[in-house]
Amino acid sequence: MTFSLPLTPQYTQLSGAGKTPSATNNNDDDFSALGYYAVFATIAFTLVVFLFEAYLDFRQRSSYYKTEFPSELSKTVGNIDAEREKELKEQSKEVDDDGKKKEEENDGDKAAGDGKTKQDDINKNKESLDKNKPLLPQLQSKFSKAQSYGLDKITFSIISSTYNLFEEIIFLLCGYIPYCWDLSCHVGKAYFGWNENDNEIKISLIFMAVNVIIGTITSLPFELYSTFRIEKKHGFNKQTPQLFFTDKIKGLLLTCVFGGPFVALLLKIIKMGGESFYIYVWAFTFVFSVFMMTIVPVVIMPLFNKYEPLPEGSLKEQIYELAGRLEFPLTKLFVMDGSKRSSHSNAFMFGFFKNKRIVLFDTLMEQVHDDEILAILGHELGHWKMGHTVTNFVISQLYTGASFYCFSLCFNSHELYRAFGFNDESRPVPTIIALLLFFQTIWAPIDKALSYIMTVFSRKCEFE
Repeated sequence: MTFSLPLTPQYTQLSGAGKTPSATNNNDDDFSALGYYAVFATIAFTLVVFLFEAYLDFRQRSSYYKTEFPSELSKTVGNIDAEREKELKEQSKEVDDDGKKKEEENDGDKAAGDGKTKQDDINKNKESLDKNKPLLPQLQSKFSKAQSYGLDKITFSIISSTYNLFEEIIFLLCGYIPYCWDLSCHVGKAYFGWNENDNEIKISLIFMAVNVIIGTITSLPFELYSTFRIEKKHGFNKQTPQLFFTDKIKGLLLTCVFGGPFVALLLKIIKMGGESFYIYVWAFTFVFSVFMMTIVPVVIMPLFNKYEPLPEGSLKEQIYELAGRLEFPLTKLFVMDGSKRSSHSNAFMFGFFKNKRIVLFDTLMEQVHDDEILAILGHELGHWKMGHTVTNFVISQLYTGASFYCFSLCFNSHELYRAFGFNDESRPVPTIIALLLFFQTIWAPIDKALSYIMTVFSRKCEFE
């Protein structure tokens, strides 16, 4: 490895085989700016992005040291409390008039039976909360806890992103990618009799498996600390170590079941598609996206969580009424046992065309009242009504098509591959390596710029 231009990885295919670069590889007449500056530009861009995002993180981190409740928020919430107080006074008059009637109805309910259901327990938890209590004191009491949680999260994010930066640069300078490919070729030949000329796709699957295993190992300490230290410290984590590792194993198995065939078919299409392979790749990724969007909620997610129909009651009726007003084709309502992993709450929807479904976390139902759940769902359904869901899907497909079209233009850029250690002219450049280096170098600035634009667009959608 040298630290003068052009930067060269410590391990290359030639150095790994004990060879020296040929004169043709060092011919000044074949100078390529792409090959000459590729490694340096990749590292420089990575550092610039890291420094910019670190600046944003540290600016956000400084806000978590504030101990005074925001004055603007206090004023806004105070106005809401004042309006709510007026409504309660008006309702109290109606309650006084109808009090006797309600007592008679309650007596009738007691006579009907004392059977309890899960929904009864949820309702009991809700009744233990005073929804008529002013909102401002509740927010103020939780402000310091929220600040502490945010501070721990952003500090951990800065540390983990710093580690990822050093890992990426060290792997790049040491020649991790060519070494990993050569290791995959050795494993394929030693144990299965495969070679990279006749069995490139099979070797590529070994390469991907090695990368997944290494990535899992290097990220595991950070995941464990986040789950069992930060989340537990602030009362959110409900996972046991056994459940954590069970989920991890399931995830790896699903990666093999779905990721392996996807990569194999993708590489096959690129090889057989000719110069216009990007069109076929685009069509394939579209079909695969729709396929995964269909099976993930009904096949994969139930492997991790339990889904039960929302019990009959006023909440269910009100959700269907809300969906009807928005012409949302809701067919099923589920409750998910999110509490087995975390006390965080959420709600989401899925499905195509006239078969839409909504899932509520059990933690959401225990923590908030029905009107608040309706407000949350109203926000999410608003995204659907405004066409944000379809728009994001279309944008993602256009992005995929554009990225593979650009990849087709750079597919034969052998100068790029030589710069990152694939400098043995007697060996073919693997398609999976061409893809990896393209997205890591040439496409990376475009991807980062588009991600910022999409963030702005997402914020705009939130306020529509």
